[in-house]
This record gives sequence, structure tokens and C-alpha cells, in this order.
Amino acid sequence: LASRPLLSVAQNILPLRQPRRPHSMAPPDFYALLGVDRAATNEQVRNAYRDCAMQHHPDRGGDPAVWSALQRAYDTLSDPQKRAVYDRTKQDGSVGAEKAFGQAFAEKGEGAAQQRGLSIEAEMAEAKGKGSTLAAAGFDMSHAQGFEAWMRNQKGMGKQSFYTAEDLLRSRQYGNIEATESTAQPLPALSATAVRFDAHGPPEEVLYVDRACSLPDKLAHGEVLVHMLAACVTDEDLLRVQTPLTVLNDFPPFNRTNNKWEAVPLPATAGVEGVGVVIATAKNVPTLKDHPLEVKDWVLLRPEARRRPAGCWSTMAVVDSSMLVKVPAQLMPVRHLACSRSLCTAYRLLEDYGSLRPGDTIIQNAADLPVGQAVVQLCKMLKIRSINLVPDDEAFEQTKELLVQLGASHVLRDNAKVGEFIDALGQMMPRLGIDSLGGEAGKRMSVALRPGGQLVMHSLQTGQVPTISPSLLMYQQISLHGFNMAQWVDENGVEAYKDMLNTIGELVQAGNLELATAEAPVRGMEPSALKAALSSHRRGAAGRPRERSVLVLGSEAAANEVYFELQASIRSMYGADEPQTPAAGAPPAQSAAPPLQSPVAASPQRPRASERWGDAAEMLAELSLSQYASAFEEEEMTSIELLEDIVSRGDGEKELMDALKEMGIKKMGHRQAIVGAVVGKL
Repeated sequence: LASRPLLSVAQNILPLRQPRRPHSMAPPDFYALLGVDRAATNEQVRNAYRDCAMQHHPDRGGDPAVWSALQRAYDTLSDPQKRAVYDRTKQDGSVGAEKAFGQAFAEKGEGAAQQRGLSIEAEMAEAKGKGSTLAAAGFDMSHAQGFEAWMRNQKGMGKQSFYTAEDLLRSRQYGNIEATESTAQPLPALSATAVRFDAHGPPEEVLYVDRACSLPDKLAHGEVLVHMLAACVTDEDLLRVQTPLTVLNDFPPFNRTNNKWEAVPLPATAGVEGVGVVIATAKNVPTLKDHPLEVKDWVLLRPEARRRPAGCWSTMAVVDSSMLVKVPAQLMPVRHLACSRSLCTAYRLLEDYGSLRPGDTIIQNAADLPVGQAVVQLCKMLKIRSINLVPDDEAFEQTKELLVQLGASHVLRDNAKVGEFIDALGQMMPRLGIDSLGGEAGKRMSVALRPGGQLVMHSLQTGQVPTISPSLLMYQQISLHGFNMAQWVDENGVEAYKDMLNTIGELVQAGNLELATAEAPVRGMEPSALKAALSSHRRGAAGRPRERSVLVLGSEAAANEVYFELQASIRSMYGADEPQTPAAGAPPAQSAAPPLQSPVAASPQRPRASERWGDAAEMLAELSLSQYASAFEEEEMTSIELLEDIVSRGDGEKELMDALKEMGIKKMGHRQAIVGAVVGKL
């Protein structure tokens, strides 16, 4: 992997502190140019741009310079990724993802206030100033103080009362409470290829590939049908297969909180992390206040600590929308999205622990796996030295070469020879240790840390907690921490998680974050190939480093194929114009056709829409939707070539769906039929 020279964080920051040059001009505010608020939706931005185009387009006598600025503003604000960069840097991407990341990291480190607990001296001084006395029982708080204390002490204890109707409908704790059928979306017979297990046990023994796994016959309240693209094989995936974590619910401290692990009904589909595309929704999902989703949205499985796994190791999966996080289409390559939790974990470990600055040193084990690879590359950008421990196996030299290419400062063998390990470290005393293994491996790293250093566990591949010497705890002030991405999302919220994903996406798009993984297609997978995919991260072979496997479940093209076939099947089930609305009280018609599967190959190429119809009016007539012809004329969208140009963009099909909705085409089935005709699927 090619690497390129990086500017230091200090060099990135210093120019910002220098006086502005006399003749420099502040860059234009893109929001002000378009006349929209900073919280404006994409629809509002698009409408504002259209209004500006009517007034400032050069063909209408507008100033070309003003028009150029408006185009730049629209190109930036209409793209979620570019807009996120602009909101943080006030630049339209010219700052560079790497420089923006380093600058933000340094600014947070310099400006973040140190967290503090209760200051007894300050509290006593405040009490004296108010002439207060300590109550006999030791508690004399105002109502506000008492409520604040109650809220603080509920953190991590689970939801406390105030359940909404939506909470009750979605919670599996109340199995007898269900939504009415008015929000459900019936489905035709569907089957998927899935990796499943009938009983808990060693993953290599209990997991198998089911090539005809039946899916539910409807999407219930809040559910969506996701065409999965890829999923990374992680330690958490394997742990949830190996053991039912519900056994912990009966032991303290878990039995004293409302955060219980949900039981997994068997047989079940494996998988807690993955990326996919929504291809159908229950009727209420697009209008939900929380977790709204629409067809064609790209989604990631939200990190969840206690809920049952979503079962994403399947070509198609029915998932509750609250367990999904919407991300911009193609935010980063599918392989990176499948491993996004590893990338986010690396990001948080460096940002939240060790109070790191340029020139500091960190040490980590399992550095050759995705979290470790990301840590190496982020450290390189931040000018932090990284000591990387990797397995002492036959592939050590190849593993070392890979990590050095990614930017590793030092790569050492991770074995029980503590003397050699300490000698290899020399005078380096890391401020932060990142432990993926636990047990003796974590203990070895604790010995290497500087006084006051932190050892953070983010995974326990050995199943054991590092046993740190009391002398290190008491006299070196070494501290042991645990990190879990699901807990972080619970505490900081989904929006903060999405912001982090956008930042990482910028680094990936700029070529600053690479991943070495092994692809394992699930379709046609034999038992031996499945076992290899489940264990590929454990030990390297001669000439080949170990790698995490990414299960390949589908593609965006296949998702489009299934989407249009699914909509056609739903329409045929009811014989109605609106596929989302069955006849009242009528059960779905049972089709004699075999269950719909994700396509193995694309359908035969159909002629382009512009080759079939002269204009939009002819297309609408063939679709029996001529009532919308006047709307197309009013919006000057009668050209088939223009419609084809819209759908050819990155998220063009969704953009055309939104535009048709703005034109007054309220029925989703009609909008889907028009888009399908334009892209050549009908």
C-alpha cells in the first residue's frame, strides 16, 4: 500500500493562529448564498437552488461569477459527505480530510476540560457561604439537586418508566402487545441464503449455510426488509453464537438493572454487524419520528449491547428500523462499511484514552486485524508512534511488511518471552495500551506502560481479563479500562455515531484508511469454506498473514433487481395500483411461483427508456399514468433523456422518487413504476 508524506498537526494548526493577510477575503457562506438555514433539508436546498437558477443563470442574464458560486454552494450542500466537511471546516473539501482530522484531534485535546468528580473542599465552602448545615441524615438537597442525582444514577441502568406507545410496540418484553395490521406490509414468499445455527456452541461446529431460509410473510410495525451487502466476522458475532448471554441476567450486577440481554429464539441467523440496502418497509416506517427509513436507503446495523442479534449473515433480513443507522450511499467502500465498527473503535480508543498528543507512543496487540490496522494509520496521521505486537507465527515477516506499509513505527513478535520484549522496547514507554486479547497478552503490555498509563480492553479473544500486578496499580498508577462500541453509542447517541462515520468516510475517500481483509462469498459456500472464514483471523500460514473475513452477501445491482421484482410481486398479489395498500380484509393471494431469491445474475438487458419512448407523456400513457402528464410539463421534465440523467447519478433513483413526490404523485406504487420504467426495469 502506497503511503504519502503527512504534515504534522502543529503545522496544520499554526497557520490558523497567524493574522489574516491584508488582501485575503473570507470564503462565501454557502448557506447565505442559497438563502437557506443551516438546518435546511436536502429538499429545501434543492428548491432554493432552483429559485436561484431562475434568477441568476447566465442564460437569463445572470452574472456568471455569481452563478459559479451558487453551483459550488449547491454541489457542496446537496452532498451529505461534502456538507459534513463544510460544516466542520467551512471549506468545500479543499482543506483535505487528513488535515481536518488532525486539526480536530489536536483542538479537542487542547480545549477539552478535564472531567472532575465531587470537590469536598468546594462543596464545604459553598455550604458555609450560604449558612447551611449538614442534615442529620447527611442529605439536604433541593428538588433540582435530587432530580439531577437521580438522573445521574440511572445512567447505564436501562430505561426507567415513561414508556411511549412506540416503545411498547417495539419491545419484545411485552409479547402480547402488537400493532394493528394497518401498519404491516404483506410480502410474497421470500427465501434467502443465510448462515444459521440450531443450538449454541463452538461456531465452527454449529454454524451452517441454509440456502433456502424462509423469511416472514409480512413486515410488522417498524420493520424493514434489507438486502444485505456484506458483514465482517467479528469476535462478538462468534461470542453470540457460542453462548447465550442471557445467563448473565441472573447474576449481579446485571440482575439489579433493567438492561437485560434478550433471549435468542433458536434456530437463528448469525450476525450482529453488516451493511445493506433497504428494499421494502412497513407502512409506518417512512413517517416515524425516530428511525425513519425509506426504500433504497443504505444502512448499517446499529451497535447493540443487549438486544438479540439482528441476524445479518443472510442475503436478505427483516430488521426493526430502530436497530439500523442510515448512512449516505457509498459513504465508503462496502468492505470498509462492513468493518465500520472496527474503524470507529480505533477512532474512539485514540480520542478517548491516554490524552494523546503528537510525539506520544501507544502499544497494541493484534495489530494485524482491522482495529489494529486502523490504529496504525490514524497514529501515522496524528504523528503518534505505534508499537505493534503481532502473532509469532510463520507469517510474521509478511505481517510486519504489511503494517510497516500502513505506517507502523515498530512491529514486534507477541510471545511469552518477556525479557526479549522489554529489551526490544528500549527506552520507549507508551502512554496507552490497546488490548484485544486479554489474559497474559494484556498483562505483558501493562508492564510496558509509562507511569499513569492506561490499558484499554476492547475485545477479549482469550476470554480472560489481564491480571495486572498490584505494584503497577498502586505505585505506577496504571489503570485498566474496558471499551464497548455499543455502550458508547447508548451514551452518546446515534447522531454522534453518524458524525464519527462521516469523519471516517472522509479519511477513507481520501485514501488514508485501508483495510486488508479476506472476502468470502456466502452464495454457494461449502462447509469447509465456512469454517475457513470463521477462523481466518486466528493464525497466519506460511507466506500469508491472518485476516478477518468479510462475508459477501450481495451487491447494489442485485438489490435493485430484487427491489423491482418484489414490487412487481406485491402488485400482482393484490392487483391494485398501490402496492402498499391491500384490499381491506383480503388475505394475500398465494402464488404458486417459487420463493423470490436474490438474483445470481442480472436480468437480460432491456432497451433504454429513451429508446422506447419519445417523451415522458408516451411513457406515462403506456404505464396507464397519463393523469400525471401535466405535472411533468409544468416542471419541464418531459425529456426522457433528462430523467435518465437524474437516475444515473450516485443516488439518482431516490432523488427522482423525491422529485416525483414533490410533483404531487402521492402513491408510492406510481412513483416506483415511473422510476422503474426510467431505469429500464419495467
